[in-house]
Amino acid sequence: MICLNPGSEKGNRLTKMLGILLTPGIKAKAKIHQLENEFDIPMENDMGEELNQMCNLSDYVGEIGIKKGIEQGIKQGIEQGIERGIEQGREQLLAQLIMKKYEKGRSIAEIADALEESEDTICKIIENIKNA
Repeated sequence: MICLNPGSEKGNRLTKMLGILLTPGIKAKAKIHQLENEFDIPMENDMGEELNQMCNLSDYVGEIGIKKGIEQGIKQGIEQGIERGIEQGREQLLAQLIMKKYEKGRSIAEIADALEESEDTICKIIENIKNA
């Protein structure tokens, strides 16, 4: 396994050269310039065409990475949305239960005890519903 990090100063000549070749977003001319100047690799016409193909491959690999990142972001967003939806459902159910008991004449202390919530929480929910 080879780990490429174009921003790192560590590594040997091979990993640095591969990092230049496979970094998406760098144009072929810039890669040719770096390979000629930093690694003393003369670029002939044939090698330039092959390098263009490698650049296209690295751009494609970069696009795959972006797509995976987007998919992961969407998945996380969905999971967070589901969690928030569940939380909102719990809050609405609690509010409904509190109001049913309150409308039946139960005291704040009785409601808090029955629903295992603090009296402050019960009072705040009742006030919010009354003010809505």
